[in-house]
Amino acid sequence: MLRLFFALQPTPEQNTALTAQVAPLIVGAQPVRAENLHATLCFIGALDPQRLDGLRAVAATVHARRVELRFDTLEHWDGPRIVCVTTSEESESARDLAVTLSEATIAAGFTPDIKPFRAHLTLARKVSRDLSVVFPQPLTPSTIVRCDRFVLMQSRRDESGSIYSAVDSWALYD
Repeated sequence: MLRLFFALQPTPEQNTALTAQVAPLIVGAQPVRAENLHATLCFIGALDPQRLDGLRAVAATVHARRVELRFDTLEHWDGPRIVCVTTSEESESARDLAVTLSEATIAAGFTPDIKPFRAHLTLARKVSRDLSVVFPQPLTPSTIVRCDRFVLMQSRRDESGSIYSAVDSWALYD
């Protein structure tokens, strides 16, 4: 079985800068690898590899606007024990893309894990409550992520943690 999700990705340079900026704040936590940063749009979950072409066909029908996300706030989410960077202003185009992908996959007979879209990039996992930093706090400078594609990603695990890789991608339009 493949573990899949649709996402938006910052550039490799943005990922490296974000992880370096936050590293001093998350001592004792498990930092997320820079190459793994992404904003999940629609989580598909476990999928039989024989259905992958059908999922690709669904994604190819999605026509959406380019997305701009301004990540400007660091937050500690107690439930999942993560530190993430979030947006203080919702991106209408990102939310619309997430909803469109969810609706299209359901209509095609897939069963995604439907949650309201909230743009965030997870920077650290297994974060303890005794952080010396008060959250939320502004991220200075903020990071603007401009996406002209959305990506189908696969999640795998190895001894060092999760590894995310792009399976395919589709263009977004003006």
